Amino acid sequence: MPDPPEAPPGTLQRSTLDDRRVVIGIPPGTRGRIPVLVMLHGAAGDALTPFELYAVDRYLAAGGARFAVASIDDWPSADIAGDLLPYLDDCGLDTERIGLMGWSAGGAGALRLAAELGERKVAVVVAVAPAVTAAQAPLRELVDIPVWLGCGDRDGWAKQTETMLKGLKALGATAEGGVSDGCHNAAYRRRVLPEQISFVSRHIHLRPARTDGDGRSGADGT
Repeated sequence: MPDPPEAPPGTLQRSTLDDRRVVIGIPPGTRGRIPVLVMLHGAAGDALTPFELYAVDRYLAAGGARFAVASIDDWPSADIAGDLLPYLDDCGLDTERIGLMGWSAGGAGALRLAAELGERKVAVVVAVAPAVTAAQAPLRELVDIPVWLGCGDRDGWAKQTETMLKGLKALGATAEGGVSDGCHNAAYRRRVLPEQISFVSRHIHLRPARTDGDGRSGADGT
């Protein structure tokens, strides 16, 4: 297990929403309505897992991230779009376009939710060893959303992850990641966190392309 960075983390805000814990990590030195990356834990995790096991708040601080991270207990039974995002907005975060990230079952959930919400709501998605087959993954629906897909080479989901990554690239998607040394465990996930945070940082602040009435495309806000 790699040691987490020594960089002092920012603040952790803990609260409850419909009897579920919600944990928000705010990186140091940030102000205003910063974007948020919603993290979906694995089958055995909870809202504290990203912080207590993966030390994501320390990696955020070390990477100079300008976005928050938020997680919720038992996300599969929660209404992420209808309840959690409005709640995060009320907490002062920018939820106009979010990032999604998950491990294993959470990785599969992040891909599925990104496909459902689309590029207008999701700026970037990260999935680590997503527990879904390439045939069942919503690859075509993710073409317009930057995707980081990765897996340890000794993980049972490695071949499926590699197939999904190749499929996304073949469709013309912005897709990074890959299969590298590691297993289906926290050690691998900590090792790839700096790369993932960098990927999210490059995309979460970008606006989606739009199409003008005359058919020409451009960037929102210009």
